[in-house]
Amino acid sequence: MLTRFHPNKIDLFLSAILAIIFPFLAGLVFQFVGALLPMVLYYGLAWGIVKWRRGSTGYFNQFKNKIPISFVLNIIIILSSIIFAFFGRLTHSFNYLEMLLTAFIWAPINAASEQLLWIYIFESWDFYFTNNDKNDEDTKNKKILFRIIGLILFTLFVGTIHTFFWTLFLHVVDPTTIFGIIFVLLTTISGFLHIIVWRQSNQMVLTFIPHFILNFIPIFFTGYSIIIFLFP
Repeated sequence: MLTRFHPNKIDLFLSAILAIIFPFLAGLVFQFVGALLPMVLYYGLAWGIVKWRRGSTGYFNQFKNKIPISFVLNIIIILSSIIFAFFGRLTHSFNYLEMLLTAFIWAPINAASEQLLWIYIFESWDFYFTNNDKNDEDTKNKKILFRIIGLILFTLFVGTIHTFFWTLFLHVVDPTTIFGIIFVLLTTISGFLHIIVWRQSNQMVLTFIPHFILNFIPIFFTGYSIIIFLFP
């Protein structure tokens, strides 16, 4: 298992607080000051906490000789989701300068940052007992329980950050159409695949690429701009 992360009780506390509270806080802050401040907080927490607690973000790890199949699968799923997004798209004013700023500034920053925090939340629980030399039945059961808790918190955070924050202003697909529903399902699968890709590659770049594609391409067929939402 490729990891140097050895979580302790601080990580259990931080990951749980982040998963339960931050999405609601981000949505609340957005209502008063716009999207910029909660995004700065979100990305700052992602890079800051991961660097502090893990010691490394995973972006500068050495590449393995072989690209994992899970990465290829994730790319296929993301490209498929974009096809459905096109047919269920919501179009905007096509302000090309704002679109370019969104595509070349927000899209890469978001794609590089989000899954840092997602994976940290999961692995804080999943790796909690990795340093335990005991291999008795009780320890095995605790490992399973903590992995389940980690997955629940991961799912909770990813679901609520989109529901209570991103959906307030990130409007590229109509979720009430069949195309929008399939888009949401495919991107949900992709979210879980980030964990598998990371575990198999130990390289965060391979989680960035599909996420960036997802953020980047729809901007150009929807005319979406995040600029107008940065401030109230």
